[in-house]
Amino acid sequence: MDFIFLVIVFFIAFTSEQNQDYNNQQLSIQTTSNLQVIAVIFVMMHHLSQGLSEYPDSFLASRLVVVGRLAVGLFFFISGYGLTKQYKKKGNLYLNTFLQKKILSILIPFILAMIVYLIYRNIIGEFSLSNAIFSLINGSPIVPTGWFALMIIYLYMTFFISAIISRKNDLVLIVLLILSVIISIVLAKRLNYGEWWTNAVFCFPLGVVWSTKEKQITDFLFRQYRKSALAFAILFSSFFYLDELSYSPVIRSLSVLFFVSLAMFISYKITFKNWIYQYIKIVSFELYLYQGLFIRFFRSDILSIDNRLLYVCLVILATTVLAFAMQQIAKIIGSLLLR
Repeated sequence: MDFIFLVIVFFIAFTSEQNQDYNNQQLSIQTTSNLQVIAVIFVMMHHLSQGLSEYPDSFLASRLVVVGRLAVGLFFFISGYGLTKQYKKKGNLYLNTFLQKKILSILIPFILAMIVYLIYRNIIGEFSLSNAIFSLINGSPIVPTGWFALMIIYLYMTFFISAIISRKNDLVLIVLLILSVIISIVLAKRLNYGEWWTNAVFCFPLGVVWSTKEKQITDFLFRQYRKSALAFAILFSSFFYLDELSYSPVIRSLSVLFFVSLAMFISYKITFKNWIYQYIKIVSFELYLYQGLFIRFFRSDILSIDNRLLYVCLVILATTVLAFAMQQIAKIIGSLLLR
C-alpha cells in the first residue's frame, strides 16, 4: 500500500526542475496548473488514508491525516492567484464570461456527481432526492467531498461580485474578499459545519493579495531568498506544532497560510513538468469528486477488499476511468449550454 505512495512521491521529485519564473518574478500558468494537480493527488492520498485508518501500521494512514488541509489551502491560493492574474490581464472582458466559463465548469461536474452518488446511495437505501437536496445546506453533501465544490463556487461568486464592485481598485477587492471569507467562517460555525470547511479558506484572499502585489512581495523576499524561505518554514513549523499540541482554528489556519506561502515561494525556483500532469489536470476535479464513491464501494457490504495494495490500486483505477467518462459528459453538456 505504502509502495503506491512512494511511487507518487518519487515521480513528483523526478519531474522537478529549475523554474524560470524566478527571473520573471511571477508564476506561470504551467507552474500553478501543475501545482494544483499535485495538490489534488495529495488530497486523494489523504482521503485514502482516512479509508485505511484502521491500519495504524500504514505510513499512508498514519502520516497523511494532516495533508488534506495543506493541499486544499494550496488549491485555494492558486485559484485566487489565477483569477486575479486573468482579471488584471483581461479586465471587464474576463468578467463578462466569468459565470459561463468558471462557475459552469464547477457546477456541471458537481451536479453530475450528485446524480451519480444519488443513484448509488439510493440503491443501497441511504439517500433520497429530498435528502440529497437538503445535504447542500446541512454541511454534509451527498458527494462526500462536495463541501470543496460548494466552497469554491462561493469563493468564485464573491470574487466576481467583489471585482464588479471594486472597479479595479485592488484594496477594495481584497477587503471585500476578506469580509466574504469571514462571513463564510461565521456561517459555518453557526450552522455547525465541520472545521475542514474553513481551515484553509483564507488562502484564497492570500492568493489575490499575492497576485496584486507580486512584484513588491518578490522584490522584498528575493533580497534574502534563503532567509525568507527559512522564515516561512519556521513559522509554518511553529504553528503546525502548536496545532498538534492543542487545536485552535486560528492557529490551524495560520499553519496552513504559512505552509502555502512557503510552497509558493519555493515554486519560483522549483517547478514540476511532465506530460502526465496535463492529462491529470483535465480530470482533476472529477478525480476529486468521485474518489469517495470507490473508497466506500470497495469497503462495503457489496464488495469488500482487505488487501491494502489491491484496494488502493482499484480505487485509483476506477476513479480515473469514471472521471474521464464524466468529464466528457460534462464537456458535452457545457458546450450545449453555451451555444
